[in-house]
Amino acid sequence: MIYEPEVWRRAYQDDGFIVVPGLLDQATLSALYKGLEKIIENREELTPALKEKLFLEREHVKNNPQYYAGDLTPEDCGDAVRQIEDLPLFDAVFARLICYSPMLDVLEAIFGSPEFSFNYLIGRPKAARVGNGISDGHFHRDTPFEEFTSVNTIVVIMCLNDMSAENGATEFIRGSHQVSDEEAKKSYWRDVDRDKLDLEERVVVGCSAGTGIFFNTKTLHAAGHNRSDRPRHAILSEWVGPNVLPTSPDRYAYQGLRPRSKEAVYRKQLEMSIPTPPLTSGSARLAVSLPFIF
Repeated sequence: MIYEPEVWRRAYQDDGFIVVPGLLDQATLSALYKGLEKIIENREELTPALKEKLFLEREHVKNNPQYYAGDLTPEDCGDAVRQIEDLPLFDAVFARLICYSPMLDVLEAIFGSPEFSFNYLIGRPKAARVGNGISDGHFHRDTPFEEFTSVNTIVVIMCLNDMSAENGATEFIRGSHQVSDEEAKKSYWRDVDRDKLDLEERVVVGCSAGTGIFFNTKTLHAAGHNRSDRPRHAILSEWVGPNVLPTSPDRYAYQGLRPRSKEAVYRKQLEMSIPTPPLTSGSARLAVSLPFIF
């Protein structure tokens, strides 16, 4: 990954999203892909508590027949996994991802502070031919679904496979994050018809495995279906800015950790929370800024 914080910051402010090639080095990419496949292939061996965190495509299709009538049935989906919640609970390889320095570099640059905090980490394995997008691929903002004291939140998509239009690439409306918090939270932004948007500002992300996509949760975006012959795995994490606090009664695993904080109490919390691997290769700057390098 090329370290270019000013470029990231400027593009994020202007467009509401940035695409960072090479965010995941090859060893990290391989470990995450194998870890996700292990969960999918061995789900019957999981504990009951972990099994509850898997949501299947057939359940999604059954719950949303309006999107799939005549195209896809629950039976067509077999046992394809749609989402894996609280991914850090499944394997230490995912817990350590919270401390992955290249991702934290980008987040620190676009938040403009080291005092941002972790919210959640989930797996999104879009299965070949039956992997489905959100709301039939419609555009939406995440903010109506969010429960925080203010809107300063970033979602990171880590691509474990190449992303293309064929396998349901993410789309953005450039600059659509430039609205007030109050406007962004309105319920009608949960599902927006394309004919109501300025599609001249639409960007379809095409990128290679290992790319990271960072976007403001106010930004209008869409995720299509994977009807290709290969899966498209991704891992999503959400991060919140300084002084932003959750207001929901629900909590995620490791929610609230601040992996770049300068405050001693948060560094102690991190040291006591995340499994610490041996120090691996990386730049001297990264090794100094964070003792946990995955």
